[in-house]
Amino acid sequence: MVEVAGALSGNSKKPKVFNLGEHTKIEVWGGYGTIGGNRIVVRDRDEAIVLDQGLDFSAFKKYYGGFIQPGNDEDLREIGAIPPKTFYEGVSNVYISHFHLDHMGSLNVPFEYNVKVYIPSKMVFKELSSFWYMSWKELLLPKSSDLSDLINVTESPKNVKPILVSHSSYPSYSFLVETSEGDIVYTGDFRASSPINLVNTFENLQEVLGGEVDMLIVEGTNFTRRMTPLVGEDVMNIISRVVSKYDERYMFVSAHPLDIEAFLLVSNILRAKGFEPVLTHAKYAALLDACLRRIGIKDIEFLLLDLRGELSKPLQYVKEVELRDLKDRRIAFFTSITAVNEIKMLNRRGIDLRGLLQITLTGEPVEEEGRIMEARLGNWARKFGINTFRLHLSGHYLPYEFKEIIRVAKPKKLIPIHTKAPQAMLSIFNKYRG
Repeated sequence: MVEVAGALSGNSKKPKVFNLGEHTKIEVWGGYGTIGGNRIVVRDRDEAIVLDQGLDFSAFKKYYGGFIQPGNDEDLREIGAIPPKTFYEGVSNVYISHFHLDHMGSLNVPFEYNVKVYIPSKMVFKELSSFWYMSWKELLLPKSSDLSDLINVTESPKNVKPILVSHSSYPSYSFLVETSEGDIVYTGDFRASSPINLVNTFENLQEVLGGEVDMLIVEGTNFTRRMTPLVGEDVMNIISRVVSKYDERYMFVSAHPLDIEAFLLVSNILRAKGFEPVLTHAKYAALLDACLRRIGIKDIEFLLLDLRGELSKPLQYVKEVELRDLKDRRIAFFTSITAVNEIKMLNRRGIDLRGLLQITLTGEPVEEEGRIMEARLGNWARKFGINTFRLHLSGHYLPYEFKEIIRVAKPKKLIPIHTKAPQAMLSIFNKYRG
């Protein structure tokens, strides 16, 4: 019988519990009725696994920020920013869908629990984690500093099947979990369509699912959100139109290399318009290189003018250059998200900033801290005489694509997560379910 999943119990300290059958339960400890902090435990008889163990930023920001920072992971557990220890009782494996902190949380699982942790890519995470040292995020790293205790999700046991999906963090996965009483699909976060056709989300889902599923745990970040629904083609057209009327030699771009699809989209557009992409941050270059190696992409090269940091080893897809090597070429400097320091360094090296263009491409919603940062960037842009604008290419599917998700997965039951509109999603599910 087709039915909508209903919560049996739950409050701020205990999980919402959904029954798949008599012996299989899904505990949602975080992410229901809110965006972020996904924490799910699937219990099947005497076995249990975790699907994401996200950091709750709303809890974190109540107690920490500025000069007040946590001293250890137990400080985070105490305020509910990461899951309580009871979350891991009976759990054998933890599966992380992608590297955004509201899904990954702390990889330093309490020592008293013998838990294996599966992550999207050890190679990519090694470079990403290098940003965290000497900050509070270092508390989220696993006990083994060499990351040897972590396992790639592609090595998951056969009852948990990872499904590569498009998202603003590469690589990202959905999971098919086979239990004694039916199949569960947890989507994590995903785009329905890739900006550059790098990952075919629906095709990958169909290949693994092959028919109806008993329970679909699906994100709904963009439901009821007022936004301009840009897709890759829209971004391409906007940037192409702007750049076609731009006659300066230099411009600046901020696009996070972890969102490799958006990063490649913009760099491809600018190459076609005669601009050479040049990175300015060594750690960003190493992260980009790891993503490209993970993809196995061919025939592409980026340049690095290392204004911040230095490379510890040669990279496969990135070549170091000096500013004099860029003479008489049109350059798109790919700066870090905060951008200001690199731009000031280039100004000191003789680049006249007046009238130059700066583009920021985001994949995630801009929250309060992001708005403050953007206001500060705007102040610096005015001081420099730089023209700046932002494009939001969402890392999440758009609400009108929800019907297609239902058609592909054919779920009997549905749990909406990572959304402020769970009831709206359930109502639409009731309308379109088979």
